[in-house]
Amino acid sequence: MPTEPARPGGASRLVHLWRSVPLLGQLGPVAVGLMVLGLGSFAYLTVTGRALGPTDFAPVATLWVLFNGAGLALFQPIEQEVSRATAARRAVGQGAGPVLLKAVVYGMTVTAVFAVLALVTADVLTRRVFNGAGVLVPLLVLGFVGLAAEHTLRGVFGGNEKFTRYGLQLGVDGALRVLGPVLLAITATTGVGAFGLALVLAPLLAAALTTGRIGPLSRPGPPLAWRDFAPPLMVLTGAALLSQLIVNAAPIAAQVLARPDEAETAGIFIAALVLTRIPLFFFGAVQAAFLPALARLAATGQAAAFGRQLRQVIVLVCAVAALFILVMAAIGPFVLRLLYGSEFVATRAVLVPLAVAAALYMVAQVMAQTLIALRSYRAALIGWGVGSVVFMLCLLVPSELQVRVGTAFLAGSLSALVILTLFVRTGRQSLVETEVPA
Repeated sequence: MPTEPARPGGASRLVHLWRSVPLLGQLGPVAVGLMVLGLGSFAYLTVTGRALGPTDFAPVATLWVLFNGAGLALFQPIEQEVSRATAARRAVGQGAGPVLLKAVVYGMTVTAVFAVLALVTADVLTRRVFNGAGVLVPLLVLGFVGLAAEHTLRGVFGGNEKFTRYGLQLGVDGALRVLGPVLLAITATTGVGAFGLALVLAPLLAAALTTGRIGPLSRPGPPLAWRDFAPPLMVLTGAALLSQLIVNAAPIAAQVLARPDEAETAGIFIAALVLTRIPLFFFGAVQAAFLPALARLAATGQAAAFGRQLRQVIVLVCAVAALFILVMAAIGPFVLRLLYGSEFVATRAVLVPLAVAAALYMVAQVMAQTLIALRSYRAALIGWGVGSVVFMLCLLVPSELQVRVGTAFLAGSLSALVILTLFVRTGRQSLVETEVPA
């Protein structure tokens, strides 16, 4: 009788899984870079929190949230569209030089507009957001420049599958975020402005150090009209702003809604929110390879492969999210104190719902990236719009500060996930109906 072939062991199964899912191999360099960036970001927050204490830490942490939120809301759409358009053009043998040119001009315009808005509202930002630390406003503007450069370059790297260069930029940014606050701590510097400067200089220097040769990645190609680039990107930016409202307005709301006697509570809650955002760094690695991969499949009408890729990513993201929730339930309060110090005390009743909200938000991001690959920008805008409305309505319900903001984050993320998932189902069905035969 024929013998049954031996089943592979645990290590062999992992190797087989890695080879059977090409996306996992592409994630490697980006994941390493994001790990360095994530560790750098949390090292920055940890050193800053210990050096300044909860009260002075709050405005710097708010700068950190606004800074990262601006990158994701204002400049990540540029990265996404450059990556999507470049990958789609490569799939049909076209150069993406016109895409990069339009992206640079668009990025410069966005940077200038929001820099002016920040400076015009400097007094309000200083009083209501930065607790009187006016020096953080011009630093936020300076940070916009570095973020625009970084995300444009990442779009070029991702669309051309240059994931090593993509990961290198992330790693350099993360290393610089560690270096700055450590040097400040060694020199016993305790100024809020100094720690803010250490944050915003990191992406500016990282972009300058990792640009390299862009010419080979942006060959001449068919012209791209502004009407085919700017309007969709503006819709995408609107969707990104609404998505960032859900995740980044939570700590800002905690800062704004806190009474004078709740300044320390707000600082601790912001630290808890930052801690539970850890899985979102993981999703950055997924997006870098996931979006251009789906864009190529959509551009060539491969509906079945598109569906398989989407299912693989959903399983991967859900597994990471579930693991993180379990970690927060088991040792979350201990991790918070370990990272920020003994003054930062939060219970599992605070940390676990925030971790669940972050997990839901991350899966919603998967759905949003899928809609971008399908060029269903308005659907993404509507999904995040619904989530944002639910978030804001929940903030109006009187309650304890932590419960009020945490519930808003959870409800907003869940609402967005439901709507975005419904749109993805419709978009996939349209792709199936137009699938190109093998």
